[in-house]
Amino acid sequence: MCRRHQVPAAMPTHSGAVGQPPQWAHGNEHHRRPAAACGRRPTQRMLLSMTKLDHTNLPDHLTKGGPGDEYLGDGKIDTSEWFKTPELDRQIQDQEIWFCAAPFQMIYTNVLGQFNPCSWAQEKYKGPNVNNISMIDYFKHDEELNKMRKEMTTPGSDLKTCEKVCKDCLFQERNYGRSRRQASLKIQTNDVDLWPGIRKAVDHFKKNNVGEIGKRIFEIQVKAFGNKCNFDCYMCMPHDSTQRGATLNHKATVKQNVFNDAALLQSDQIASINIDDDAMIKQIVKLAPYIYNLKLIGGEPLVMKNYYKLLQAIVDSGHSKDIILKYQTNMSVLTHGKYTFLDYVDKFELFEITVSLDGIGKANDYIRRRGDWEQIKENIKTLYKYPNVKLNVNGAISFLSVLRFHELIKWFDDNNHMFTQINWSNIRYPLKLRASVLCTCRTKRTKRFYR
Repeated sequence: MCRRHQVPAAMPTHSGAVGQPPQWAHGNEHHRRPAAACGRRPTQRMLLSMTKLDHTNLPDHLTKGGPGDEYLGDGKIDTSEWFKTPELDRQIQDQEIWFCAAPFQMIYTNVLGQFNPCSWAQEKYKGPNVNNISMIDYFKHDEELNKMRKEMTTPGSDLKTCEKVCKDCLFQERNYGRSRRQASLKIQTNDVDLWPGIRKAVDHFKKNNVGEIGKRIFEIQVKAFGNKCNFDCYMCMPHDSTQRGATLNHKATVKQNVFNDAALLQSDQIASINIDDDAMIKQIVKLAPYIYNLKLIGGEPLVMKNYYKLLQAIVDSGHSKDIILKYQTNMSVLTHGKYTFLDYVDKFELFEITVSLDGIGKANDYIRRRGDWEQIKENIKTLYKYPNVKLNVNGAISFLSVLRFHELIKWFDDNNHMFTQINWSNIRYPLKLRASVLCTCRTKRTKRFYR
């Protein structure tokens, strides 16, 4: 039986003893019991006198009053202590602070092996590398991270560090009124399992000025296992895909002017990075008792051997059944070498899989080069059969995909029994791939599909 529904065998009285008459006025042997105890209905004068007893001399172990003890008359009691809103919640609701939960419960590693507060942190911000510091040490003691935490919990802060690191969210809020920070907070504050732990982590930081690792609230986003990918999506940054990097560094595309030299150079840097993958896996497994969800990002995670090794290590740790696993995938394959993705599906609490699509049929295969629409659909149907699998769709709006993205939305609506939601975001870089580069006549013809 749940503890909140258990009835004690004998209720302790105000005196702390079991089965003895209540000491309505401790130390006064001649105090008469209230009229209600004698079977008479108490008058309003009696009720008021009962609620205004002097509790100041009672021993510490005795009840001295609480919410609703004071009778106000006319059938009303004092409720001023009821429904207290925690300070953090109130400050966020009143927008006294610019708060984001990520610095208090997220560890993100980019493809270069650098720690960042989140995946949307400004790319110019370069955190410490996984080769030089452990995940736990970074999360607890990183100077920049602690500056952000301080600014996010201080009313009237100038947000000096956040202006540098959280530039994207701040820009979106100031110009469009909505950002990823706000969308995440809406979800987190309504999660009764997650939010109390985040609130406690914030309180811990305010008292100790270090990050806390003590509750199962962590979101670990792993991208440090490289950028291996089996697709050559035309809008993908070369440092996010080995196939795209190979295409753009080929002599046949040497004169392309969409991606700049810095993007191509970063692709070459990734190939030369030597990260101790086994050590990374051990660090993540060490955090397994505190992981709420684990997000695996590529490249393409379904063709990356180290992700399968990580899944097996977490299963072996005994914590997989308490972890939500998130994949961002092109959904092109369900096997890789000796590994079969389906072997791990029922080992975790929930598999939340976001399928990257930009159209349907040949349109999607054209944009996401090397893709096979029919195979992708079959893989989606296979995963839909599992009760602990949640499927989403995510698209990237570019000047090419926007022409037919409405067809994907209709396909989603026709098959919405398999999915939870569809999302999309606009391509920001390179500038030449933005939807806004379309000519005016094409833009007018396209807009009619999205009214």
